[in-house]
Amino acid sequence: MLDFFRSVAQSIPSSSPSASTSPDLDMSSDSMQGSARDMLQDRAGIIVLREDLDFYAIPPRPDIEHAEMMEVKRAAAKALLKQDGIFSGLRKSDEAGSTEQHLIEMLTAGGFDRDDRWGHRAPEPNKAVICSLALAKLRTDIRGDLSNNNAVGMAQKLLLFWRKPARRCWWEGVELENVDGIEGTVKIWIRRVWTLEMSVIGLR
Repeated sequence: MLDFFRSVAQSIPSSSPSASTSPDLDMSSDSMQGSARDMLQDRAGIIVLREDLDFYAIPPRPDIEHAEMMEVKRAAAKALLKQDGIFSGLRKSDEAGSTEQHLIEMLTAGGFDRDDRWGHRAPEPNKAVICSLALAKLRTDIRGDLSNNNAVGMAQKLLLFWRKPARRCWWEGVELENVDGIEGTVKIWIRRVWTLEMSVIGLR
């Protein structure tokens, strides 16, 4: 993650003294929407996406012992860890016009690719929770093609999440196959909570 920030920081063009900003720079939400071009002139936007995945395993049989059920949960967690595609959990709601589809379109236009994987994905100790994190540099053509209003509009939309994280929750019932030590499938309920936030580096 630190290497990612260093790489993005090195890609920021050096600003001239006349374009330098005051240490007391304070940008309101309204001015930010109307000046995405100015804001990103000598700065870089980073999309920060986090997923908190809680899962609830259904006992495969009524008489299962507690210790055995714990093994089922651990095996289910390992199987879920392998499902590390960022958008793989949303594609079942891929119908046009849905909230999920709009979110995918916004994020892929902003900097992610549909086949991207989580940069960090790990279980929380002693919990049926998997935390994932992904970063992407805000993709804009603001400096290269000033006529590209779509890029400017996307930058403005995503910059609304600067210092104002947004959250979205989904529930999903799935059947996991090929779970270690388990015959057949394991039925689980999943709750995904996504947190979307923008980070702007280059501010002084």
